[in-house]
Amino acid sequence: MRMPRLTPTLGLTLLLTLAIGLLTPLDGWAKKRGSSSGGYSRPASSLSQRTPSTRPSAIKRTPSVSGGYSRPRTSPSAISSPATRGSATDQTLSRQGSKRALDDFRRQREPEAPAIETVWNRPSTSGTAPSAPRRPSTLDSIGDAIGGYGGRGSATPWTGGGRQIPATRPARSPSSFGPWSAVLLWGLLETLSRPGHAEFFYHHADDPGYRQWRADAEEQAREDPALARQLTELDTRLASMSGPRDPNYPAPEIESPGFPFGALLTALFLLLIAAVFIVVLWRRFFGEVGRRRPAVKHDRGSGKRTAYRPDWFRVGMTLPVDPSLFILAEPLTKLQAPRSASGSGLVSVERVGEVRGEGVTWYRLYVSGGDGFFQVHLDAPGQPDECRYFSRLDVVEPADADEWGVWLDRDEGLIGWPEFQTQDGQLYARLWSPGQTRREPYSLRETLEAADGTDIEPCRQQAMLYTRATGAQPPMPSTEYLLVAANEQGDGAWVSLHVGIDIPVASLNLS
Repeated sequence: MRMPRLTPTLGLTLLLTLAIGLLTPLDGWAKKRGSSSGGYSRPASSLSQRTPSTRPSAIKRTPSVSGGYSRPRTSPSAISSPATRGSATDQTLSRQGSKRALDDFRRQREPEAPAIETVWNRPSTSGTAPSAPRRPSTLDSIGDAIGGYGGRGSATPWTGGGRQIPATRPARSPSSFGPWSAVLLWGLLETLSRPGHAEFFYHHADDPGYRQWRADAEEQAREDPALARQLTELDTRLASMSGPRDPNYPAPEIESPGFPFGALLTALFLLLIAAVFIVVLWRRFFGEVGRRRPAVKHDRGSGKRTAYRPDWFRVGMTLPVDPSLFILAEPLTKLQAPRSASGSGLVSVERVGEVRGEGVTWYRLYVSGGDGFFQVHLDAPGQPDECRYFSRLDVVEPADADEWGVWLDRDEGLIGWPEFQTQDGQLYARLWSPGQTRREPYSLRETLEAADGTDIEPCRQQAMLYTRATGAQPPMPSTEYLLVAANEQGDGAWVSLHVGIDIPVASLNLS
């Protein structure tokens, strides 16, 4: 039998079929690969439209699942978590690996800033010399005086008048932004109230150099609340200005006086005389009283002074918790009651944590082996005005940078997404700053005190609080909270999920 002749049309059809057959499974495998981390991913509800991104298309898409969690969708993820979490050593090793993965994720998310070509180092393409900069006198004086331009000098930048620019800001920035030095722009931001400083930003708002500096400042402001407030003040001042912009508006001079050695020596001499005078008076009139004063209280023999803490909270204190609160919450929430709350109603505080954020402080009283805690807030006079109890729902240790992107990616991260879906398909709405788009998590820092007086390294957290209505009426809990946080402590990093309910402050009998 004679084989059919391979025509050009038949050959092209075979090639297309082969290409489609090879690419389709690879594409499906690529989409599936890295899409899970512990069973969590972003919701696919009406709020889960992909956030518009300005990142280049060459960057691979952030996985949408981590630890079994994802953005809500019509059906919960089928990815399951391990049946056991292993021993404490296993968790420590997992968290150390997760910390390294978090560092990798951060390096990927924050690439080095591109070098800026200025009129001073740009090669000339003609026989004529390049045009002079707009403000040579200002830039030269700033660079020579405080070493902030072109890498000259190593002194800490000052704005004049005794105000110092935080050293981390110029250090994390390029040496210049267009024709302006980094120290010039940071110095003007530190002294916005001075004449001409805010006006400089107004007239150069459209300059590429200013825009690049502003983008760098916004990036640093994510971890610097003081800088964020300064940028807000700058925006407020710019919004109040109007009129045409002058692209040649000169920068005001920033004074950088020499170090006043003479004044320093004079002050030290006067201080020495005052110290001698005070010592003589003390020995003459108060020596006996000073010797009779009791020794300073120390911490359980540890040799350190006792840190101040409100008298409401102490390690080892007991809380008389009403077991009925947790019995009523059991069929409505995922909350796990403290171990003693279902029996005697007394729980013992094993650790006390102080959680600080921007403008807010909570105190956490850890009970039941450290898995659950009461979180108490104090009002301005120092009285407890809010209390919630949280128990651990889950812990995820992302294994690589892609998994950390599922939780912390600026555009699609789970922590800060408008909704959060747990593995049972339950949806929670964002309580902190509700909205339709993702918001960056809140930066918190928790310091801990244990019963044995040992030092516990502070824990840095990027957290967001979610909530849902249970549909119940008091005294049953009407609201269930979900606290999701990325944690860093020592060499470990992990993601924690806690569920909670409101607790009447009066029921704790704090005194």
